[in-house]
Amino acid sequence: MTKSSTNATYDIPLGGMSVETFLQDYWQKKPLLIKQAFPDFEAPISPDELAGLSCEEEVNSRIVIEQGGQHPWQAILGPMDEEIFEKMPETHWTLVVNDLEKYVPELVWITDQFRFIPEWHLDDLMSSYATPGGSVGPHVDLYDVFILQGEGKRRWQISTQPVADDNVIPDIAIRLQKDFTPEFEWILEPGDMMYLPAGVSHHGVSLGESMSYSIGFRATSHTDLVNDFIAHITNDLSINKTFKLPYNKLQAHPNEISASAIDEIRHIFSQYLDPKSPELTRWFGCYVSDSKVDYLHQCEQPVEDLYQLKQLMKEQDASLMRYPSSRFAFTKDTNEGTFLLFIDGQDFQVSNEFAYALCDSRVLDLEQLIDNASENEQDFLINLYNSGKLYLSNSGDI
Repeated sequence: MTKSSTNATYDIPLGGMSVETFLQDYWQKKPLLIKQAFPDFEAPISPDELAGLSCEEEVNSRIVIEQGGQHPWQAILGPMDEEIFEKMPETHWTLVVNDLEKYVPELVWITDQFRFIPEWHLDDLMSSYATPGGSVGPHVDLYDVFILQGEGKRRWQISTQPVADDNVIPDIAIRLQKDFTPEFEWILEPGDMMYLPAGVSHHGVSLGESMSYSIGFRATSHTDLVNDFIAHITNDLSINKTFKLPYNKLQAHPNEISASAIDEIRHIFSQYLDPKSPELTRWFGCYVSDSKVDYLHQCEQPVEDLYQLKQLMKEQDASLMRYPSSRFAFTKDTNEGTFLLFIDGQDFQVSNEFAYALCDSRVLDLEQLIDNASENEQDFLINLYNSGKLYLSNSGDI
């Protein structure tokens, strides 16, 4: 699927800026242009390969046609097919494909350059191919994003001003700004990168044909967080637990809601919504490790034990890796010396040494894992491999 795979690694791609300075002065605060963040960057996937991916049923893709479509800013949702591309105009359209690292794991090295932000906060790697003049229009994203230029050039106009809720082009399928006044603009060339915090308006236009890569980080709304937590804690709650009046006295006014009734409600809520509850930690780990993507990697050759896994690695001259479509996270458990490990929305109790060995690197040291694993954890490793959450990759594909 991809061009010749690369195992290129870079220094932290902040143009020599320290991580501490970036996190303190820019992260979730203001935009940043980083010239040659990825020196000598070579695009790891071609426009034709990106188009091929967009034709696959499970892949999230879309085309935005500014001019030459049925109407300005026409949106076409995937899966695509050859006939769609044959009808495309020569200019002013863009193809966008999300979750690239999940479908093409060889590309995960790009997102792994950004592990100075917690990996569980990562959303996906997105790529876009644009014809001359191609754009997805002026818009604002509600997530933090690094945009890396792959091939060609793009002009980006940026505004940090607040955007009114009604500043929307009507009667189109995508949310674009009707009025957009840029404060400044940058032209990105191959290897250049910009960082945009959530809520910053931007408008990119391709100068000739171009490809870019976006590394996005989740920005979950408070509404979604609270709703999901409430759904979690009420999932197994018995319907036999009901609100009861806190006293048996005659009220002077039958329609009055007494202070003691409100106190009883507070008491009920405090049982389940206590922010210090260990259940909150468990829920949050499951929540952020849920990939939210309906894609499951299938193990090609299941094994019965770790010896068979070692033999496969030797025969294939392969490394054991965490598969990019699975999300891993961990936190300290309330039990001293144990951690809660979260994988794809499920939680497991493991030792801290096992959690570190499994999660600190994309490429796993199997011997180190075994040395730090109990008998149950070794069985757990086999299950992770057989379920596709770990996989074998040749060194040239890493």
